[in-house]
Formats: sequence, structure tokens, C-alpha cells
Amino acid sequence: MDGFFGIEIARRALETSQYGMNVTAHNVANANTPGYTRQRAVLEATESFPAPYWNRPLVQGQLGTGVRVKVIERVRDSYFDGQIRKENQALGGWQVKENALKQLETIFNEPSEAGLQNAMGEFWNAWQQLSRNPESISIRSSVLEMGRMLVNSFNQLSDKLSRLQENLNDQVAAKVNEINSIAEKIASINHDVLRIRVYGTEPNDLLDQRDQLIDQLSKIVDVKITELDSGVMLVYINGRQLVSEQSANQLQAVANPLNNGFYDVKWALDGESLVMYDGELKALVDSRDVIVPKYRGNLDLLASTLIAEVNNLHSRGYGLDGTTGWNFFTGTSAKDIALSSDVDDPKHIAAASSWPPGGAPGDNTNALAIGALKNAAVSVGGSLTTMDDYYRSIVANLGIDSQEASRMVENGKLYYDLIENHRQSVSGVSLDEEATNMIKFQRAYQAAARLISVFDEMLDVLINEMVR
Repeated sequence: MDGFFGIEIARRALETSQYGMNVTAHNVANANTPGYTRQRAVLEATESFPAPYWNRPLVQGQLGTGVRVKVIERVRDSYFDGQIRKENQALGGWQVKENALKQLETIFNEPSEAGLQNAMGEFWNAWQQLSRNPESISIRSSVLEMGRMLVNSFNQLSDKLSRLQENLNDQVAAKVNEINSIAEKIASINHDVLRIRVYGTEPNDLLDQRDQLIDQLSKIVDVKITELDSGVMLVYINGRQLVSEQSANQLQAVANPLNNGFYDVKWALDGESLVMYDGELKALVDSRDVIVPKYRGNLDLLASTLIAEVNNLHSRGYGLDGTTGWNFFTGTSAKDIALSSDVDDPKHIAAASSWPPGGAPGDNTNALAIGALKNAAVSVGGSLTTMDDYYRSIVANLGIDSQEASRMVENGKLYYDLIENHRQSVSGVSLDEEATNMIKFQRAYQAAARLISVFDEMLDVLINEMVR
């Protein structure tokens, strides 16, 4: 033991206090950085002197040799990470469904003057007007015009639903690319973490980046995480490995000709379909293949029923010129419903149900019967209901589904925010706490500096004063 023993202890204290101050400064600088986890310097006493070996110096007891920084650790609770990611999957799925249903509500646009409900009402009213004056060419032309407006409403709704499906399909491909990109980044960070940990240090900022990427990924698709002792994180989707220690498997969006060319999500390695249970990607596929087709099917059923019921009456009636057997509509669905070329001539509109000898115009009973279809109970998909009521039920069910999705999103956000607040209470940076740490390390640094001054004075006495 020499005279510089105490100075060495003080030097270590200076370095440790400065290190702690640097960690505090890093926390303060990143107080508002998304995904940042608070760090702290874990201190430990250095080995005592002398060490317990056979030829150790004969001194009274052991002396401490100071302090050092053992590790810079992240203050993070993996339990909250797991809870956040589970809730992320459910919340992401409901947000996608809510968005799809809101777009459906905008497409149907009910109630409004531009909606299908109003177009149907105008069509039935035109037939009622025709029943009051079946010989009027202008009213017959109005019936054709209202029929054309109704046809356009069906066609436009069908086109908009098709575009919505195409948009959802494009989003599926975009999400697949996003998953691949995130997986590659996680694999790259895994490689860096493994390389840095070999040297015995903690790559805390890299771990924050990786956790943030996994949080993003968990919102897109349901993932499971396994962390190895080496610090590497393995990512699985339904038991299949997406990210390994240093590489990532790829997904691909493959057009399915049996599903209108829409994308199926498959593993690039062997073409096996990706099995999903939750998340944005699953919700996009469900919205594209289940939710939108459900309302398209309801709309097509309404259109086909309207075509059949109107044609059934119209084909048995008589026009102003005595012709009969004409259909009013053609097509079988909302997509292809159209006015029949049979009624290009307004005189062919069958307002009469009989045709007397001598070329008389006939009566208005067929026009009344067609106009009465508005409130007539007909078979729609095997159930007796009016076509107006059936359409109202479509719109009402859409509103209920949309409200349910909005409610689930709202509840999911509340629970997510609750868990996130708990996580931030552990991992977030508290500026008040960091201010306290600054004072603590500052005072420790000042005390260590004072120690060095005292030892310097002692050595000065030893070297200079004793010589005299």
C-alpha cells in the first residue's frame, strides 16, 4: 500500500459520479423520445485490499478500494410489454374493422337524398303517378327516368364496394411488406446485440429500438416472443419462426384467382398459408373477404328480388300500344342491373293488366300493382318482408356493426392507455427524479474532488514540509 492509495479511491469515485451524471443526462435528453426506456447506472464496490491469497501483505484487516459502475441497465418490466402487445393485436384489428365499416356507412350514405332508399321511393312513386294517368307519355318517361336513377344507384353502390375491396386488398399487400421490413430490422438488431454483448456491455438503445419494432409488429399480426440468454429475441407467428438469431423469414402476398385475384398471405419459403388470429392484417383480410361481401350479398339479393318482382308483374301487363311480355329490368345483381331494351319506348311500359278489343289503352291496375310492391311482403332470401324494410335492415345492421366496432376500439384504447401508463411509470423518464439524481451525483463528485484536494495537501506536507 502506498501514499497514492486514497487518491486512487477518490479518482474512481470521480469517474463513477461522472458516469452516473452522463447516464442522467442521457435520460433527460430522451425524456420525450418515443420508445425510450429510462436507464440507470448500477454501482458496486471494487475488490477489497488485500485479496485473500497466501502471500498477501500483512495488514490489519481489508481496506475498500472504491466504487465502479457494474452495468448500465434499462428499467423495464417485461410483463407490461407482453400485456401491451396482446392488447395491441386486438386494438389494431378492431381499428381496421371500424375503419372499413365507417367507409361502408359512407358508401351507403343513409339517410340522404342521394341514397338508395330515396331512389327506391322515387321509383315506386313514379309508378303511383303513372296509375293516375296511364296514357301520359311524359309520366311514362318519368318512370323510365326514375328506373334509370335506381339502376345507377345500385350500380354505383356495387362499384364503390368493389373499390373498397380493392383498397383493402392493396392494404393487405402493404402490411405484408411492412411485416417483412420490420422483421429484417429486428434480425439486424439481433445481430448487433449478439456482437455487442460478447464484449460484456448492454446495447440499451438498440434494445429500445427492437422493443419498439416488436410493438409495431404486434399491432399488425399476432406474434409470440422468446428472448434467449444471449439477448437475441425470436419472433413467431402461430408457431412458425419469423425472426431467428440473425435472419428473418419472408412473407409474400400471392394473388388467388379463385378469390377475384385478391391476395393470400403465404410464407415465401414454402408457400404455406400464414395462419392469423388477430391484428391489423387479419382484420384487413376479414373486412375484404367477409364484411364487405356480406353487405354486397345483401345488396345483390335486394337487387335480384326487385328485378324478379317487377319483371314478374311487368311482363304480364300491357303497354300503351297493346304489346306485352316485356321485362322492365335485366341483370341478376346490383352490379349488372339495368333497364331492359324492351322499354326503350315509353309506350311499352305495361301500366295495364288487360287489353280489350279495338285498341283501347287499357287500365292502370298493373301500374298500381307495381307501385304497391313498395309495401308488399315478398320473399327476400327466404323471408317474407317488404323490399324497403329489407333495405332498412341492411342499413340498420351496418350501423349496429359500426357502433360495436367503435365501442370495442374505445374500450381497447382505455385499457391500452391504462397498461401504457403502468409501463411508463416504470420505464418512462421522470424529470423530477433525474433532477434528484443530478444533485446526488454532483454532490458525490464534489466530495470526491475534495478528497483529492485533501490527499494532495497531505502529500505536499510529506514531500515538502518534512524535507525542511
